[in-house]
Amino acid sequence: MKKERINGKTVIRISAFWFFLVAIIIAILIAFFKYFLFNSNVTYAYSEVQVEANENTVDILKLMIENNYENKKLINEERDIKFKTEKYDDDQIPKGEEVVKVKGKVGKKQVTSLQRYEDNEFITEEIIESVVTKEPRTEVIHVGTSEFLKKYNVHIGEEMYLLEKAELKKETKEDAEVITTINRYLNFEVLEVSENWTKVKYKTDEGYLPNDKLTSEAVTPKIKEKNRIAKLQDTLNPNMDLSKPSGLTLSDFKTVLGYDSKDRNNVFSENVEVFYNAEEKYNINGIFLAAVAMHESAWGNSYLAKEKKNLFGYKAYDRDPINSAQTFETYEECINTVAEAISNNYLTPTGSYYYGTTVEAVNTKYATDSNWHNGVYSYMEYLYDKLG
Repeated sequence: MKKERINGKTVIRISAFWFFLVAIIIAILIAFFKYFLFNSNVTYAYSEVQVEANENTVDILKLMIENNYENKKLINEERDIKFKTEKYDDDQIPKGEEVVKVKGKVGKKQVTSLQRYEDNEFITEEIIESVVTKEPRTEVIHVGTSEFLKKYNVHIGEEMYLLEKAELKKETKEDAEVITTINRYLNFEVLEVSENWTKVKYKTDEGYLPNDKLTSEAVTPKIKEKNRIAKLQDTLNPNMDLSKPSGLTLSDFKTVLGYDSKDRNNVFSENVEVFYNAEEKYNINGIFLAAVAMHESAWGNSYLAKEKKNLFGYKAYDRDPINSAQTFETYEECINTVAEAISNNYLTPTGSYYYGTTVEAVNTKYATDSNWHNGVYSYMEYLYDKLG
């Protein structure tokens, strides 16, 4: 290309080579777009597209020229982004177990690609553009390392049991302050474990128990039944509410009242179900009722028990106890009559002799002996101990 001045004007001369080269390029582009528009088997759907600035710009025209477009498709689609997984050791999980702490979530990306097919089967693709529209969320997994929890097949928040009576400590050391004492076979919630101590929640108290005194149902299969009995025994105390059933089963009543050497006339062993049913009928603790009968009749061996079938000294006034005492046809009639009388008169707030629902409160008007309640309570302890 040359510049010349002819008659005062600037003239640009273009050589035939450059003119020919430009013509060839134009011809190639025209032929290419003609072929692409009229002979391609690929159908495209057009929609409005928002284009954002991209530092890595793509020369689509160059890509199309460099690749034979036959058997290729230009695809724009949403694709998933796989999430990553991270694992961490956790000494509060049984060894070998895995717990998902954060659930992984796939992300999303918008992908534009040129895909190549042979005989309608996908072969490969070239990614033209990929834009993340939603970040994936990493999945977090904790892997258990606790040998203790594995051995007892228990998890944090579940129950364990005491094999023997133990003190609940405020700290993880033998000379630590004692919060309370827990009887054997009672259960508690596991809060945290360490090499020698386990942090637990017993009723409303939190503290530490030594690992060597603990067990689980997996290791001690019969512990559940022993725990049931222990909880019943744990309810026994001088201030317990006697207006509520004991919670013992009929089988439990047979255990505590049946076949005792002191019951020489089989008064109690033959009336187990009567004492048991009295609980539900009259809202009274059946073991307390039996204890009163044992205390008043010397296990059914007293004169009134034998001659009048009166196990409770019912209506046996001090001025003439033998003659004033009521006579019953059967022990069952006696038990039911007294159960109803104690419930209505001594354990109900509207009762004539109501002073509370404890054994000492009943003592106030039931017996002239101020020590009566201690004798009755000792029988209750004896019977509850027979549970196991």
